[in-house]
Amino acid sequence: MLITHCLDNNSVQKNVDNDTSFLLTNRKGGFFNLSISSKYRGLFFPFKDEVIKTLDDIRISGKINAVTNNFWNIERNTHSNKESFFMPFNTESLVYELDKEEEIGLLFDVRHPYDSRIWGRNYKITKEKGNIIVEYTKTTDNREDATHGEHEFTVFIVIKANQDSNISFPDEWENQSYSLDKERNSQPSERFVFKGLKIVSKKLIISFSESKKESIKICNKISANLNKFKSLQKKYSKVSIKDTKDKKINLAAKCAIESLDSLLVKTDKETNLYAGLPWFFQFWSRDTLISIKALMLDKEYATVKTILMNLTDNISEDGLLSNRIPESIIKSADSIGWLFKRWDEFISILGKEKILSKYFKKSELDSLINKLEHSMNLIFKNYTIDNLAKNNNQETWMDTLYKGDGRNGARIEIQALRLCMYTLLYKLTNKNIYKDMKEKLLSKVREIFWTGNYLKDGHDDETIRPNIFIAAYLAPELLTKEEWTKCFNHILPKLWLEWGGLATINKSHPDFHNDNAGEDSSSYHHGDSWYWINNLAAITLYRLNYNHFKGYVDKITGASCDEILFNGFIGCHSEISSASQKKSQGCLNQAWSNALFVELIEEMNNSN
Repeated sequence: MLITHCLDNNSVQKNVDNDTSFLLTNRKGGFFNLSISSKYRGLFFPFKDEVIKTLDDIRISGKINAVTNNFWNIERNTHSNKESFFMPFNTESLVYELDKEEEIGLLFDVRHPYDSRIWGRNYKITKEKGNIIVEYTKTTDNREDATHGEHEFTVFIVIKANQDSNISFPDEWENQSYSLDKERNSQPSERFVFKGLKIVSKKLIISFSESKKESIKICNKISANLNKFKSLQKKYSKVSIKDTKDKKINLAAKCAIESLDSLLVKTDKETNLYAGLPWFFQFWSRDTLISIKALMLDKEYATVKTILMNLTDNISEDGLLSNRIPESIIKSADSIGWLFKRWDEFISILGKEKILSKYFKKSELDSLINKLEHSMNLIFKNYTIDNLAKNNNQETWMDTLYKGDGRNGARIEIQALRLCMYTLLYKLTNKNIYKDMKEKLLSKVREIFWTGNYLKDGHDDETIRPNIFIAAYLAPELLTKEEWTKCFNHILPKLWLEWGGLATINKSHPDFHNDNAGEDSSSYHHGDSWYWINNLAAITLYRLNYNHFKGYVDKITGASCDEILFNGFIGCHSEISSASQKKSQGCLNQAWSNALFVELIEEMNNSN
C-alpha cells in the first residue's frame, strides 16, 4: 500500500506492507476512523457529556491500495475508484465522496463506546424530503438488564445522497470479528452490527443529533455550503512550527502538531484535550499538561491560556489535581507539578515575545499567584515528609503498578516536579522561602536518590526506569552535566531497544515483558515502550550533549518519525510499542506522543 502525506506542495510517500488506518475529528468531540479491525472503529459524536458511536463501517468494492493524508481530508484509492473523507469542523457531520458512482454499504452500531449490550437495539429507517432518516432507540432488555422495555435514549442519523440515488434496505444483522480487539484481549472481540443501507451514489453527507429536526438542519447546511467548509478547512491546515531541512522529519512534525490539534475539543463552554483516540476520549489532567507545551510552540496562546486557567480552577482541596477533569476519585501526584512547569514556560514565552499584557491583566496574574501559592501550601502540608515530595499508589503516570509495586512514597520525577513548583513561585513572588525550600529539596534528593552512578526510581527502590529522563527534563539542576552524562551512560544500555526506543523497566528485571499484553496491563509499565518518553529522553540527551548521545537521539527521532508517517493511524503518533520491535500499539493517536515529538523537533530547530 502506498501512503502519501501532502502539505503546502511538499509530500513524502512510502510503500508499506501493513494495513493502514486513519483518523479525522471535528474539533468538537466527534471523530471518525476506518480500517482498524476494532469495535472502536467508525463514526462517533459527543452526546450527553460522553460520546456515542453511530456508524461501524462504510464499504465499497475493491481493495485499498493507496492512502493520502492532505491534512484537511483523507483520500483512499482502489483499483477502480477514489474515496474522500472529510469532517467539517464544529459540526456533527461526515462527508464521504467518490470519483465515480458506486454502491456504498453502511453498517450501523449505535451505542456508547464501552456498552457491549446486544439486546434492545431498534432501528427505523425512512425517507423524507430527499434525506434518509435513521432513527435509533435503545431500550432495556431483561436478558441483560434489571428492567425490560424501558426507554434509554433516541438519536437520529440523517444521510443525504445524490438526488437520483438507488437506495435499498437490507435490514440484516452482520457479525463482525475484530482481530485487533482479539489481539489486545479486549472483549468482546465480536459483535453483530446492523446492515441497514445500500446506496448507489457519489456523495454522502452523514449528520447526527438527538433531535431529528436538528440533524436534518445540520445535514442541509453542510450540503448547501460544502465548498465553503472545504475551503475554510484547507486554510486551517497550516501550522506555525518551523520547517526543518529534512523533508520527512518536517512533515512528521507537522503531522504530529496537526494530530495533537485534532484532539482539542472546543465548545461554547470550555476547551479541553482528549488524551487519545479512538478510546481515550476523556480529559486527563496529566496528559493535557504534558502535551500543552507543543501548543505554545504552535502559538495557540489563547487555547493554552484557557486550558491552564481551567485546570488551575480545578485544584482540589488538598492542593492536587484529579486524574480526570471533571474531578475523579483518583488524584494525580504529578499533574500539579506539570501545571506549575507549564505556567512557568507559558509566562516566559509571552514575556519574551512582549505580549504578556495582551493575554493577562495584572489582576489575573495576581489571582493566579494566590491560587498557586495556596496549592503549594496545601501540598507541602499534605504531601511532604522530611522535605521530600511523597505520593500514594497509582498516582504517578505509571498508574497500572499496584500493591507492593505501586510507586508510593518518594519518586524521582515527583521530586523534580516539586522543584518546578518552588522555581516558579520564587520567580513570581521573589520570596526567599521558596528558594530555601528548593535548596533543601535539591540537597535531600542528592542524598537519598543519587547512587554515584544514577538516580534511583524511588527513595527505597533502585529499579532502573526511564523516569530519570523526566527528572532531567524538568530539573536539570539536580545533577551536574558530568553527573548526568555518567547517569545516562549507566542506564541507557539497560533500557535501550535497538529499534529506537526505551523499555519502561530494566530489561534484566524479572518482571520485564518483551511484548505488549494488550488490555492486560502486565506489560504496560514493565517493558512496553512509550513514544512520549522516548521523545522526551531524546530532548534531554540532545540538550545535554548531542555529539555524545547522537546515536540514541537520531535513532529515537527516526523511529518516531516513521511511526507517525507510515504506521497506525497515518499522521498520528501512537501511545506505545512492544519492546521487542517497533509497532503502533495502544491508542493510535496519543496526545503526549505527538506533543513530545513536536518539542523534540523544535528543540533541534532552535539550536541550529
